[in-house]
Amino acid sequence: MNQLLESLNKINQELETVGKEIYSDLNGDMGNDLNYMCKCFLKRQLTQLRSLILLKDEDDVILIARSMFEGSLYLAYSMKNIEMARRWRLFSLVVDMQRIQNSEEEVPENVADMIENFKPEVDLLFKKDNGDYHKNWYGNKTIKKIARAVDDQYVYLYDTYYSPMSEYHHWATAAFGKRYKLESNEIIETRSDEVKLERVNALCMALSSTFSTLKLSVETLTPDRVSIKKIERSTIIRTSI
Repeated sequence: MNQLLESLNKINQELETVGKEIYSDLNGDMGNDLNYMCKCFLKRQLTQLRSLILLKDEDDVILIARSMFEGSLYLAYSMKNIEMARRWRLFSLVVDMQRIQNSEEEVPENVADMIENFKPEVDLLFKKDNGDYHKNWYGNKTIKKIARAVDDQYVYLYDTYYSPMSEYHHWATAAFGKRYKLESNEIIETRSDEVKLERVNALCMALSSTFSTLKLSVETLTPDRVSIKKIERSTIIRTSI
């Protein structure tokens, strides 16, 4: 298990290098909602990938891997439903309006004008019948429902990795039972193979999420064979472990 974790960490390092090369080649119109979303999401995926490398085989890779899965899923969902990219971008105005409402600071005129121009569209997308705004940009859909709306790959990742990892994420009793034991008055970390397997699963899900985000971003922003070949080369390495 330790050797497998080490192999996955090496793949993370290579993928980070390849990802940075691909990111630097990305173009696209940042006025286009989907293009902007792709570049933002890939930037964050690569940042979180770097966090995984720094954490190595610590349990908190589970938390980051779950976040990476969500990012990949949201992007894939927006690819199939282009209006979702618009919703993601415009929801920032909901946040801005709420901040303005709770602040006494003067709002710059250009910001106020922009909000006023977009407010009818924002209200149409996010305002509920009671006058309140939705709490998030994708509405009331659960992660599970979004996964099922995308494809079988995301359903598999959700059922096999993401959902079971919620145990550790949400401080469930069982997550502690797997990791610690009481000796006298001390809590001792067990570092059992069962827990190591959870870390392996987390890294596998994170790698899959990064590859998917890379592929979707390349196909949207720079659909050239050079970047695609870089991804394919890394995919061969990934499947060789």
